[in-house]
Amino acid sequence: MTRKHTFASMRRPVFAALILTSGLAAATPASADSVCKAVHGRVEIVAHEPTCGSAIALCASAILHGTIKANSDFIGTGTVPTVDTATTGVVVLTGDNVFHTTDGDFITKDAIVLNTTGDGEFTEIDTITGGTGEYAGASGYLIASGTFSQGVGVGTYVGKVCWQ
Repeated sequence: MTRKHTFASMRRPVFAALILTSGLAAATPASADSVCKAVHGRVEIVAHEPTCGSAIALCASAILHGTIKANSDFIGTGTVPTVDTATTGVVVLTGDNVFHTTDGDFITKDAIVLNTTGDGEFTEIDTITGGTGEYAGASGYLIASGTFSQGVGVGTYVGKVCWQ
């Protein structure tokens, strides 16, 4: 038996898809005049004594190697355990980061998923919110992953830096 689809029954999924697509387009920053550059490399991280004014007593610095060469200063702003943290050891961290390059600084808001046990696997998204010098008005993101355990970490990053 073949099922007949009427135009009215097919409209709902299409209409829902249009609404979802419109919402995503509105949430995505306009980049009509932006020039973007893909970036990638590796990162080395070291935690510091929590004297940087962090609300969660987490301060760190990093060195980026690759298409971005920079030193960074990270200040933790929040930590959220999940309902599964007791089982997995995974928490969500947020923070502010300033990356210092020879051409200026860029600033990010970071969201990190960190396993607080074992090798300390992490993945993070650093959203670029602006900067100075060459990075004035910059936007984009870095995505990093690796391990961070006992105050020392290593990983890789990929991303995109855009200028207006």
